This record gives sequence, structure tokens and C-alpha cells, in this order.
Amino acid sequence: MDEVDNAQIIVIADDVCRRAGIATTWISSNRFGIHAYKHVDKYSQDIRSQFAPCDARVHFLRPEIILFSPLLRKLVNESNGIFLSIQKLKSSSGDIRPELLKHSKQYRSILRACVENLQEILPKESLSEEKTMLENFLTIFYQVECLWHLTEILYVDIVPGDVVLPQLLEWISFHFPSRELAASKILSQKTMCADLENINYWEAIMGCAFHGKLNLVCRLLALHSKADHSAFITADNIIRTMPVYNVYGGYSVNEFIMRWKHWQMDLCSNLETNCFVIDNNLEMLMKLIAGDESVLWEYSMYTEAWYELLAAKLFYSAPCCKQLELSRYANSVAERWQANRHLDRVILALMENDLYQVIKEIQYMSDNGWFAAHLMDLLYKCGKLNILSKEKTNVTAQLHESLILEYGTTLMSHRSLWQCGASYLIHCSTQGLARLEILLQSLPTGTEARINKIIDVARDNNMPHVVTSICKIQGMKSIRQGRLGNALTWALKAHDGNFITYIADQFLKHYAEYGELECRDLLENLGSCMLASDRLTFLGKYCEFHHMYGMDEYREAASLLVSLLVSNLTPKYFWSILLTDAIPLLEAEDVIFSSNDCYELLRCVEAHGDDPKFQDKISIFRIGVARNLARALSLEGCQAEH
Repeated sequence: MDEVDNAQIIVIADDVCRRAGIATTWISSNRFGIHAYKHVDKYSQDIRSQFAPCDARVHFLRPEIILFSPLLRKLVNESNGIFLSIQKLKSSSGDIRPELLKHSKQYRSILRACVENLQEILPKESLSEEKTMLENFLTIFYQVECLWHLTEILYVDIVPGDVVLPQLLEWISFHFPSRELAASKILSQKTMCADLENINYWEAIMGCAFHGKLNLVCRLLALHSKADHSAFITADNIIRTMPVYNVYGGYSVNEFIMRWKHWQMDLCSNLETNCFVIDNNLEMLMKLIAGDESVLWEYSMYTEAWYELLAAKLFYSAPCCKQLELSRYANSVAERWQANRHLDRVILALMENDLYQVIKEIQYMSDNGWFAAHLMDLLYKCGKLNILSKEKTNVTAQLHESLILEYGTTLMSHRSLWQCGASYLIHCSTQGLARLEILLQSLPTGTEARINKIIDVARDNNMPHVVTSICKIQGMKSIRQGRLGNALTWALKAHDGNFITYIADQFLKHYAEYGELECRDLLENLGSCMLASDRLTFLGKYCEFHHMYGMDEYREAASLLVSLLVSNLTPKYFWSILLTDAIPLLEAEDVIFSSNDCYELLRCVEAHGDDPKFQDKISIFRIGVARNLARALSLEGCQAEH
């Protein structure tokens, strides 16, 4: 179809939009919001809107992505694996064409599996809408597989001597199997006089002849009612001895052409002597095999496409045709056939070696860019692409990247396939990572497992600010939900010191207000993460103090408390709490604080004891320190004497 045929009119059933006009806003990679909009600028009259009040609505628009169908999920995932495998191939290690051919066959294999799966499902579908969708899928991917096969023959699987006909015949037979099936049906009946019994007898023979299936032609002729006649015996002998080019047959191209021309002269001699006049169909068959183009076109009714006719013309007139000569023959046949379907144009462009036109045409195949991205990537790796702009500058690399970029962007818009899409963007060296960075931040988050996958992709591709941004958003959500432990986990993943400090403050303020530490298990197992910020270090150590106190490890708890008091890490609002925590330890039966600890406590209370919340405890604190100091000095004096 042409570009014009692809245009589609979307009707928006919205009266406000109709009266006021519309505007569109980009939402995500392939999703747009359309809403009513009346343009107003500084010159507009300041009057009340004629549309207010109204039911304003936003209409979401996005193209149909057939690749998002569950039926095609396997195709998308498996082709992604092949694509990534191709990216790992290194040309420095030698000729990679055999490897690329292997990967091309793998692509064709999954396309064939996809087509066969659709063919299997189609008869079981009862809903007309679903049936139409399946038929559409089947048409698209049958054509994709057909074109991929031809591209592989012409550009990937390069045979010695560059003679394309043997593979071209194989391609024709594979995609038009009805001729051989009809012949097999007649042969399976094993009845003589098949020409009298079966009305499709000669149609099957001519169809097989068009495909170069001469063995089947001979077997069918043997079932003719006049098979014992000398004309049929001569025809059988001539057909069986026809030289067929094989690159591994032991003959050079020139030697083969000489043998083939001698054989053709012998056939033409028999035709001139009316050797086959006994049966008109037999004579037409032998004229076709002799390369008579008028017969070729006369019997073109037995073919479905112009390239079937092309293969027959080459087989009987130019069996050693090379790829460079293919364009001339293809054009003459296509022009006379008046081939103008979309598939015809792509095949002709492939045979003309016009890959720019091929790229242009296959982007209209409604497969959402799967074909263009993967095929052009393969050809690029094969070194077959050489696309020039109007200014004659080479734009091959840019075109190659843009196709992969668009395909990857399409997949990024799907909830499950976004990782697959990301793997394509990563291999676009110029714009890929910048595009990925934008799209990662626009992905819907959902579960924590999904968010962690997004973060992993960002981290693997050196996007620390994307990681930080996502983690901070999740951290703030957790704070609003009252889940401080979860918020701290996200802050630590973000490696954002300020955010970590903010959340640690929330823990401390919650303790200051309610007298309990949340998420003790998390705080007691911070490990080296505790060093991410000074405030978190203080929080972790304070939690450790509570743990020691709860385990009756009073001396260790007291030592840690003093170290917190002298560390300069204590927030202003928390001094009164630390000083209050010291009181029970000061009044313990055993001497917990040393004299030096007591001096530090006195210094701290002088510096920070003016907190109103501590005023009712300050006298108890001072008395406790004084008593503890006296006991500590006495104890230390006795220990010194010993």
C-alpha cells in the first residue's frame, strides 16, 4: 500500500472539542492525550469562556501495536535473543557471514513457527472479529517470512560464482507448494491414463515445469495414455538429460553454459522436426523447456505471481543468471505482468539491489517495525547496506540506528516487554541511552520487584540520577504511607546523602515524640550503610545503645552514649533525650561512668541543657553526675593504689 493508503481518520465524539478546537499532549513513547483547547493570547478579549461550565474530557490515542498480542509474544522474545546474539559477533575474528547466515535462518525459523501457530489457531476461532485479526496477522507474517527468505538468498547466503537461480527456485517452491501437492496427489493414485482421468493433469505438469521440478514432470508424463509413444519417450529422455547448474557440480559456469546450449540445440532440432506434434500440450511443454517466451506467457495462468514466471524464464533461458543481471530480467517480467502490489514492489526492489526502497516499503507492513529493525540490522552487519542521502552523504549508520531505536521505543511502551525494548536501545550508540534514560523515568512503577528491575537497568547503563530519582519518588511515597523503614531502604539505594539524612531525621523525630524506635531490625543491621550520612550514623549508633541497654550491657551502653554526646553528630532537638538517657545509668548501683565521662556529661549539660524539655530533669542530672563522680574518683583512687 502507498503512504496515502495508510492514512486513517480517527473520529473523536466530543462536542466541546468540535466547537472549541483540540490540542494534543505527548504522554509516553506512543501515547497521546487529546483534549478541547481554545487558543488565547495577549490580544484575545478578556471575556468569560462560552464553553464554561462543560464536561471536559481527555481522549487517549495510541497506534495499534499488534506485537503486544499474546499470540506474537513468543516471536518478540525469541527474536530479541537472536538480535542480542548478533550484537556479540566480532568481525575482527574473521569472516562472520557463516554466523550471520545461521542467525538469519533462526529468524526465519521463528517466523515460520509464528505463521504455523496462527494457521493452527485460525480454524478454531469462532468470533468474526478475532478471525479477521488472525487473518491479518497471518498475511503480514507470511509476507515477512517470504521477503526475509529472498533477502537471505540475495544478500546473506552468497554462493561461489554468485549464481542465484538454484536458491531462487527453492524459494519459489517453498512459498508456492500447490504445484507439487497437485502432482503428488495424481502420482499417489498410480493410475495409467492420468490425462484422461484427471482434468488437472496438464496443469500439474506445467506448474511443476514452471518451478523446475523436472523429476515430477517426467513421473507425470509416464502416466499419460500415450506414454509409450516415441514422442513421449523422446521428451522424457530430453527432460532427464537437461543440464541443471550446481555450484558444486564440478563444472565452471562457462563449461556448463556450453553443455546446456548443446542440449538446447538438440531440443530445438526435435521441435523443428515436429517430433512432439502428436500432443499439443506435450509440444507446448517442450517449447516452454526450450525457452520459448511466448509459451511462457501463454501458460502464465498456471502461476500466481510474476516471480514464479521469472524463475521459469531464468531456468529455461538464463540458468547461470547472476545477481547483478537479475534486475534486468525481473523488471521485464514485472512490467509485463503489471505487478503493483506492495509485496511485488518490495521483491522487485530486492532484486534491483535498491535497499533504500526496500526499507521504505517494509515500514508500511503494519508489523510495528519488527521486520525493518531486524532485517536491516542483519544486512548492516553483513556490510550490505550503503544508503546515501540526497546530498550523497552516507547515512547508513543513522538509518540503521533509527530503525532499531523506533522498534525499541515501541516495546518500551508495553508493561511486560519494556526490558526487551531497553535491550535494543542499549545497542543504539548515538541516541539509545538518552532515549532509554527518558523512557525509564516515564515507566509506570507498580510492584517493588518491577521498580527494582527498572533500577537495575538504569544502574547497568550508568544512569545514577535516574536511580536516584526513582528511589526518591518511592521513598517519599513510603514516608507518606508511614513506612519509614521502607523509605530508608529506598534512600540507601538512591545513594543520596541528603535524602538519607532527611529520613534518619524522621526516625529520630518520631522517637522524640512517641518514645519508640521504628524498624529496630533494619536499624540494628545497617552495617557499613550506616556511614551513608552523619545523621544515619547517629541513628544507627543510638539504636545500638538501646540494644546494649536492653541486653543489660550497661558499661558498653554508657561508653557508647558518651561517644554520641561528644561526637558532634547529635541534632539539636535530641540533646535532651541523650542527657535523659544518662540518668538511669548515673543512678545504677555499680559505677558505670568514669570520672572523665562525668566531666564530659557536665560539659554537655552546660552547653545543651537549656532545652525546655530537660528543665525538670536538670537538677536530678547534676546530682547524679556529682554522686557518680565522687564514687568514680574513689574507685579510681583505690585502683591506682593497687
